[in-house]
Amino acid sequence: MIARFMVLAGLAALIAALVQWRVVDREPSSAAGDASRPGYFLTGVDLEEFGTDGTLRIGLRSISATEDPASGVVRLSDVAVDYHGAAGRLWHLTANEAQVPPGGRTVLFEGDVRFAGQPGEATGVAELRTATLALDTVTEIAETRAPVELALGAHRLRALGMRADLKAGNLRLESDVSGLFTR
Repeated sequence: MIARFMVLAGLAALIAALVQWRVVDREPSSAAGDASRPGYFLTGVDLEEFGTDGTLRIGLRSISATEDPASGVVRLSDVAVDYHGAAGRLWHLTANEAQVPPGGRTVLFEGDVRFAGQPGEATGVAELRTATLALDTVTEIAETRAPVELALGAHRLRALGMRADLKAGNLRLESDVSGLFTR
């Protein structure tokens, strides 16, 4: 009888040790699938950056923002940016997507990029269309090496590449420029 009791007590101790090891003390394992989950996911993004004088400098709206935890890159979808430049100039940019690297200095816009604003003192509103556009938020330079189409009223220009200095209000088409000017 004592032998049965000892075997039963040993079996109970073994079961308790297994339960303790499997359930209570076990650290959660980091599954391989966790790396594919975003660092964060936001919807209805609305960000504003103000200049040193307190006036609105950049306003950004996006349907969603997802961070890749491995690289720190933030991907935005359905993006709209209002850039308030010198002398009250407003530049409006829309794109299907944008990528913001850690630090956020240069933002890469992709997919049906439209960029509209007043490039100079005497000109009217210009609208530029391209597939990709990089915007350096520190130097306030927007540029692309992709094909672009620039509309100035009834006038249309096509080129390969463009550089716009948003501070100075200058827009320069890079190469392979062709145009159509109608009355």
